[in-house]
Amino acid sequence: MTMTQTWFWRFLLTLCGPFFLRIQSSNLLADSNARFALDLYQTIRSSYKENVVFSPLGARLLLGMVQMGAKGKAHHQIRKALRLQEDSIGEEFSALKSFLSAIHPRRQEFTFNLANALYLQEGFPVKEQYLHSNEAFFQSAVKLVDFQDAESCAEAISTWVENKTDGKIKNMFSSEDFGPLTRLVLVNAIYFKGHWKQKFREEETQPMDFTIKEGSITKVPMMKMQLRTKLGHFTHSQVNYQVVELPYEGNEFSLILLLPAEDIAIEEVEKIISVDQIQGWLSEMQEEHVEISLPRFQIEQKLDFEEVFKALNITEIFSGGCDLSGIADSSDLYISQVTQKIAFVINEDGSEAAVATGGQVPVIMSLASNQFVANRPFLFILKNNPTESILFMGRMTNPEAEKMRGRDTDSL
Repeated sequence: MTMTQTWFWRFLLTLCGPFFLRIQSSNLLADSNARFALDLYQTIRSSYKENVVFSPLGARLLLGMVQMGAKGKAHHQIRKALRLQEDSIGEEFSALKSFLSAIHPRRQEFTFNLANALYLQEGFPVKEQYLHSNEAFFQSAVKLVDFQDAESCAEAISTWVENKTDGKIKNMFSSEDFGPLTRLVLVNAIYFKGHWKQKFREEETQPMDFTIKEGSITKVPMMKMQLRTKLGHFTHSQVNYQVVELPYEGNEFSLILLLPAEDIAIEEVEKIISVDQIQGWLSEMQEEHVEISLPRFQIEQKLDFEEVFKALNITEIFSGGCDLSGIADSSDLYISQVTQKIAFVINEDGSEAAVATGGQVPVIMSLASNQFVANRPFLFILKNNPTESILFMGRMTNPEAEKMRGRDTDSL
């Protein structure tokens, strides 16, 4: 390499250095978030026999809120579980703040309601720096309450969550959730609803057999659509499955669906799923004309993350004597509860523009050579495309299960 070439490359690196670092930081954050999401999924799925939905982003935010005030062993355990390097704190928070600012505002194409709060027992004065940092990075609230009055606390927190989610998530807590030993409660509630880039036509939705996890069959409302989208057929460890992408209007979000072959149990896919595989799907899937059949469903689920986090070796924050001195000066401060509640809806809703393309449907139907028929348990991932971050992840094993629990789809 000549001296001129050497000078040119040094100049280019100097010019692009900050930009390159921002991209690299963003990619590293997305990768660590994806690995954390898979760790959570593998832990959560074993505790639920049927439907599962959770938000890795929400769990990440809750731990981030604690991490800001944690020191010593507690801080180290959180960062290790989040798959983060000790020297990346500044870049990580900056990337997270930019991400939240980008997706949080209400847009015509989607509704994304995010509510984070930290409720602390009165008598523990919160440090000003901690209050400012939480507001700046996590758009979260820190509130002092008296957990001795459990009924009032439950009502106050539930009302706050309901207001933050436009009434979509109700009754998050009851008085039984709190007691005289409650010290610090972390709350996360997320509601997402997007308009499909191409709408499912309601007149196409028909009752169809769905084989639930145990092998029995139930009738479910099955939506149908033909479109051109990304599809892939994959085999790993002799496990065959399909992956399809359903984009939302604006292309900022996509729903990734993973359907095992008819002779493959969903547990077999769950065992082998990895971040490298997910990245492989996204890079190898090809645009195809696809005929999709997908059940209309909703899941409303409340998760207690204490046991989940403990399984990921985050144990220190749940015991007395942990160092949360960045939050308040007290040796009696520890996490009493970490709760997330999700309302997740999949239905025919789409944009007006998508309806206008209905005249092209017969042409697409005649070209469709691939079928994706989700008439058996499947996995789903809702991701933000610009950042490749996983917002929601779960599995659907019985679309009728929520109705049997008395849930009302229209209320969600």
